[in-house]
Amino acid sequence: MNISSSDSIIQISGVDSAEFLQGQITNDINFTSKSKMSMSAICNVKGRIIAVFKILKTSSGFLIFVNNTVAKKFKNHLEKYAVFFKTKIEFIDNAINGIEIIPSSDWKLDCIEKGFVEINESISEAFTPHELNYQNLGLISFEKGCFTGQEVIARMHYRGKLKFSLAKFSVNDKKLLREQDYVFNKDGKKLGQVVSEERNKGLMTFKDKSAFKEELFDKNLKRIKFLNIESI
Repeated sequence: MNISSSDSIIQISGVDSAEFLQGQITNDINFTSKSKMSMSAICNVKGRIIAVFKILKTSSGFLIFVNNTVAKKFKNHLEKYAVFFKTKIEFIDNAINGIEIIPSSDWKLDCIEKGFVEINESISEAFTPHELNYQNLGLISFEKGCFTGQEVIARMHYRGKLKFSLAKFSVNDKKLLREQDYVFNKDGKKLGQVVSEERNKGLMTFKDKSAFKEELFDKNLKRIKFLNIESI
């Protein structure tokens, strides 16, 4: 088991912890155990992702490992609903034994290689799970029942004609495409946005699956020369 050096650790304890989390997170709390972390997310009522995190069961409740730039926002969101349950939410300084801490740059690059977008403050509440391919990465349970944002996400999943695409790319200049940068077609129409970037590699989300196959341009309408770009 491992986490990023950029993670904050939040402990959720109390007799109602599992019931409380089941109504908030996108995945099934029953997938979590003391020996294996699971991945999940929390969303706002519009179905947009606030944060994504790893979760581990403990004898007193659960430990959550979440990017430190959204950790306070994550905690504040949960506390709005925790008043109805016997549960306590608090930051702690150290994790349990057996958890390896990976340097944040290496962690992020590994996430990019795996096609996983880690949410930080720059993209919190900007995307739905489907726009980041979370439904294909085991982060959403469509069988467990309600959670905040579930109605919007389920409607999109079952009724929508999903055209979203996540693409992995590499360029020869790490300064060429940065997080939040848009890419355009030759006429200046926005086609996609960079959602994760580290060194000279990154992930980009598109509203339409065919868009990444077009010639792509930066904000100055200069053609971007990719070393590689492929749909995930």
